[in-house]
Parts: sequence; C-alpha cells; structure tokens
Amino acid sequence: MLADRFQVSIDTIKGDLNIFRDAGLMVSFDTQYRYFLEEEKPYLRLSELLHFSEEDQFILWQAIDQVSPHSIQGARLKRKLASLYDYHRLGHAYLRKPYLSKIDLLLQAKEEKRQVILKGYKSGNSNEVRDRKVEPFHPSPPDDILHAYDLDKGALRHYRISRILRVKLLDQGWENEGKHQILLTDPFRIVDNKQVMVHLRLKVGAYNELIERFPLTKAYIEEEEMDIYDFQCMVNHKFIGLTNFILGYHHQLVQVISPYSLLQHLQNEIGKLNFLMG
Repeated sequence: MLADRFQVSIDTIKGDLNIFRDAGLMVSFDTQYRYFLEEEKPYLRLSELLHFSEEDQFILWQAIDQVSPHSIQGARLKRKLASLYDYHRLGHAYLRKPYLSKIDLLLQAKEEKRQVILKGYKSGNSNEVRDRKVEPFHPSPPDDILHAYDLDKGALRHYRISRILRVKLLDQGWENEGKHQILLTDPFRIVDNKQVMVHLRLKVGAYNELIERFPLTKAYIEEEEMDIYDFQCMVNHKFIGLTNFILGYHHQLVQVISPYSLLQHLQNEIGKLNFLMG
C-alpha cells in the first residue's frame, strides 16, 4: 500500500489523493492497487477554475505592459495567459471545493438537462433575496453569468453566479429546451439581445474613465485626432451602464452623435433627477 511504501498514515494518503481530485484530476487504481490518472475523464479547464473573465484578461494584459513593456519576459507572460483560453474545451469535473460547488452543480444540471433552484439569489434589480426555479442551459463562470429559463416567470433570465447562495439540483428534467437562447452581452456586461449602435466622441478624461471602468470598450475606440477619441459600439437598448457614464462624465464628452433615442433617453433621465436640499 502507498502508506506503507512512503511510511506515512493512511489519512495522509487519502488527503493527498483528495488534493488531486479537488484540482480536477481523476485518480483511480487497478486490481493491484497501482494508482494512475484517468486520461479520458473530463476535467475543468483552468480558465474556469481561475474565474478569469475577458475583462480580467484585458486588465492583466495592461498590467504586463506597464511592468515589463516590450520585453521577452512580458511576451512570455502574455503567451501563458492566452494559452489558458486557446486550447479545446475538454469538459468539466465535479470539483468538491466549496467555492466551486455552485458551478459544479450548474454544469451538471446543464449536461443532464435538469432543473435547479437558485437558493437565496440576491437580485440587483428588485433588491430582493429569494429562491428562483430555473432551467440552467449556459453557465459561464469566466463571466460570472448564468443564462437560464425562469420557470416562474416563463422567460429567459440571466443571473450572477456570485449572487447565488447555493444551488439545489432537482430531479425534474427540462421542459422548455426549445426556448433556451443565449443572449448577447455588451462591453458594459449587460445581457440583452436587443442592441443598438451608439456613437460618441470623447475627450481624454472620458476616454480614460471609460476604459478603466469598462475595459472591454477599448476595442471599440479609435483616436480621431489629437486628444479626441471616437467610440462606436453595439450596446443594450436600455443604455444601462452607458447612461451613468455619460451623466457622470458629461463634461468630458465632446458629442453624443447617435442614436437620437440615446439623446432622448438622456434628457428623460436628467428630468427625473431630484435633489433634496437639507
């Protein structure tokens, strides 16, 4: 036995094997108790284990440029970061770490096409904490988003995985698979299939604030002239995220070019502002 061979306790061996399993490596043994890793067992890809979103990757990329610009070491780090996301998706392991248990169950429910209850979900829209019965069809740990069909509301919804207290796996199978549809996500991380093109011209201050608060927007910005930046991008039709940015940094904007519906929306939002003077 391994314990005898390495002169340690059985509990030590069990603990070491559990570490392998918690890392997503499936350990087995044959009839002669020879241990090995099962190559054909699916495991969680490293990008999901680390919970790196596209926004996180962009920030890390910028940090590398600042710390080690135009260097061999910096280029090597960038290649390593990119490699986390370039290889084929091999599947998911049922990891036992507490902080991964929600993702584990959501992935299992997706693969087995089963319903779940999102226990104690904290909604940012309704400011309520309550359970949600859903059909989870697209968990995206790197984005911290779950695309699901809400059985109580009879509609597609997206949920922040981090706002779910825990996941309860149910025996009932999916009943609305034909209605499952992955919704688009804009650079402000708002999920909405109904998107519109916006066009803004920014001063340096607005440019800096926009890419620092919403790094994914940088891909849609070009320098038009000295210290003037052109931003064109598809965003959610309610302008969530963009509205607060424009109102908060309007003094740094040169022009809201289009669409006209955005200008109307901003005027309506300004009209709703009420300031209490004490």
